[in-house]
Amino acid sequence: MERWIERLRAEARGAFPEKVTAFRAEMAVHGRFGSACPDCGTAIERIVYADNECDYCPGCQTNGRILADRALSRLLKDDWPRKAPPGQTKGRSGGGERDSG
Repeated sequence: MERWIERLRAEARGAFPEKVTAFRAEMAVHGRFGSACPDCGTAIERIVYADNECDYCPGCQTNGRILADRALSRLLKDDWPRKAPPGQTKGRSGGGERDSG
């Protein structure tokens, strides 16, 4: 295995990544759960399924709708929030505003 890694490094001529990560600085929401969205200011939400997780902005990506996290939505049932709380979304031009009802 080490021989193959050295071979790949030689072919890549210094461009071989030492650390691989799915999160990059230019990504607006990935890996930023709980932070404010850089576009609209809404708190970044996360859904988890098995060993996978997905971060998203409810204001920009789902028109204010909170997506159901399978485990939490089953636990909370009717108490699961369907929309971001009032004042959590600032809205943005282009239709990303949250519904009022």
